[in-house]
Amino acid sequence: MFRSRGESGDEPIRRAVFEFVVIVTGVLVALAADEWRQERQELRELNSYLVSVLDEVRDNLGTIRIIKSALTTRKLAGLETVIAQLESGDSTLADPEGFTRQIAYSADTATPWFTYSRFEALKTSGLLRLLEDDDLADGLSSTFQAPQVLLDQVKLLQGDYPLVVNEFIPASYQAELNPLRGYSREAAPEIAIDIGAKEAVDLIHQDRERLLRLARGEAALATAKWYALNRLAEQFFGLERQLAERLGVPSEASEILTGAMKVLPPTTGNRD
Repeated sequence: MFRSRGESGDEPIRRAVFEFVVIVTGVLVALAADEWRQERQELRELNSYLVSVLDEVRDNLGTIRIIKSALTTRKLAGLETVIAQLESGDSTLADPEGFTRQIAYSADTATPWFTYSRFEALKTSGLLRLLEDDDLADGLSSTFQAPQVLLDQVKLLQGDYPLVVNEFIPASYQAELNPLRGYSREAAPEIAIDIGAKEAVDLIHQDRERLLRLARGEAALATAKWYALNRLAEQFFGLERQLAERLGVPSEASEILTGAMKVLPPTTGNRD
């Protein structure tokens, strides 16, 4: 190796070491920059998922409000009327159509539907590892598990009341109150052969004792479902506020529930 004049024997080594350090430093800086850009991209993706999950939480809050309203204004009120009438043993009614309609309301299963797909997509993405807020992470997991746990407990009280009562409800009433009716702009074909409300009331009173027993059990189920929904409302309410704070957007939980969490269920007869 030729040396330039005045260059010591160690100079080439120092120069080679310096160049090596520069190259390694450049590579490390580039790798760190790539890692930083990737992390920033993943954080943006995480925020996008959280926005989607926030929408899902709000959807579920809306579902809770709708089902609780159906329970309090229709099902429990209908059961109250039905139980009182069956206990009286009087089959003569001034308004058999109104009573038959209350029977139909009382048979509404008021089954809640919850969505989990956007939260499941977040879990599958693996981006939850970037969520440094442990309280929020725990809230996401526990809240989306809660509906199945609570509603499984409620199912233990499920009886045959809706199935049995539907045998006595005129088909025209069932068609009118069918929850799927709202999915169609067209009216269903009219049912030509059907029993009238007075005939339905007579049939109901012929099986009065069995229906009264089933109605009381259904009232217990509906009340348990009301309390389960109330608990779910509290959990989704808290999660909505956590997510809104994390994303820097206003919370809409109170507006969605509109005071539903303060409503007390009506007293429905387990009369002796």
